Amino acid sequence: MFELLYYLIGIAVRVGIKKNFSLHVNGLDNYSETPSTLIVANHKRDLDSVLLASVFYFRNGFLHPAHPVSFMGDENLFQPGFLGNWIKGPGILKKVLQPFSLGYVLRGVHAYPIGKLDFRSVPVHDALRIIRETNGDHRLNEIIKEEALQDLLGDASFGHPDMTITEFFDSEGYPRKKIKSNCFKSSFRKAVKKTKLFGVRRQLDTFIDLLDEGEIIYITPEGALSRNGMLGKLKDSLLILLDEANTDVVVTPTNITYDYLTDGRTNIFVNVGEEIEGLSGTDRKEQSDILRRRILKLTTVNLGQLASYYLVNAEGNGREVVEEEKFCSKVREYLEKARDAGFHVDENLQSSQGFEERWRGYINYCEDREVLRRVGNGRFRLNDGLGYDRTEIPRGYRRKPVEYSANEIKDLEKVGLLDL
Repeated sequence: MFELLYYLIGIAVRVGIKKNFSLHVNGLDNYSETPSTLIVANHKRDLDSVLLASVFYFRNGFLHPAHPVSFMGDENLFQPGFLGNWIKGPGILKKVLQPFSLGYVLRGVHAYPIGKLDFRSVPVHDALRIIRETNGDHRLNEIIKEEALQDLLGDASFGHPDMTITEFFDSEGYPRKKIKSNCFKSSFRKAVKKTKLFGVRRQLDTFIDLLDEGEIIYITPEGALSRNGMLGKLKDSLLILLDEANTDVVVTPTNITYDYLTDGRTNIFVNVGEEIEGLSGTDRKEQSDILRRRILKLTTVNLGQLASYYLVNAEGNGREVVEEEKFCSKVREYLEKARDAGFHVDENLQSSQGFEERWRGYINYCEDREVLRRVGNGRFRLNDGLGYDRTEIPRGYRRKPVEYSANEIKDLEKVGLLDL
């Protein structure tokens, strides 16, 4: 039953991707489907996990699926109420969905929960759930300091400090708001930290067992979406899996790149690198350095990144106006340097026509979103901040799209893989 669900969801993902994106995959021949493989990739969008799992699963086509890929999912996804808080719609719909959990579906696609060891700021529902499970169904004013509790209830539909945790969940579902750990009274704060440590360790043991059983696991070593376009610090969870598995683990480095600064469809580039063996025999810093460089070296350099790199540097140098001809010429120069450095380059840019079409798409995007303003004679004025800062959403590619895309190139320069 689960295998059929995995197959059907995989098909649905690929059909949805084809309809809304242009997907380009290279290097799948490097993937040998060896038991106890870790597919290690960067993390740009929520879409990554199901997309990459389907890419590897259908490596031989839809009629000959490969071994299913297991992957980590934020433990909050498995909690009742997540769907109700995530979905956009009328309040009554969100209320109806509060009791439902995605756990069954997630287990059907070989997803397993993993928590985050961040004690400075934790999801309200996560902390309260832990306290209820370990210390009992206390009233909110027994758990949370007065000022923080007023702030929490101020965002709620209704509620009062004397509510128990269960009563709060019944009325508000599972609010996704975060709360600082020091807003909890001391004894409860310690309980949350201790339980989180134990819980994450237990979750990691599940993945170690899966590797020992020969399963193939996809993991994002950053542990979260990239906030600024750069590859984040590789978390200890990946290195623990490499060190503590009782089998020889094969690592398949993978990179996913989105070229979205266009008035057309977003291009998704997936590059699969050569498999790495014997990493468990090296120290953790060396493991981290090797994987970081391998993942970044698999970046598909595209026009959106290079043009954004130019604009960000121009703004940083105090320029207010750029000439389109010089701008375009410099991007072509960057493109050749990326090719000479051995990077994958968007194949659509190989022909003059393909480059011109992509260039126009980028310029149209920038004009539509007020990054650039045409001032005549082939010149553009750079708007302050290169467009806009959407403060109502978390940091990420939607917040400062041009800066985010430019940072993908700056990340390659940072580790010495590219010099523009």
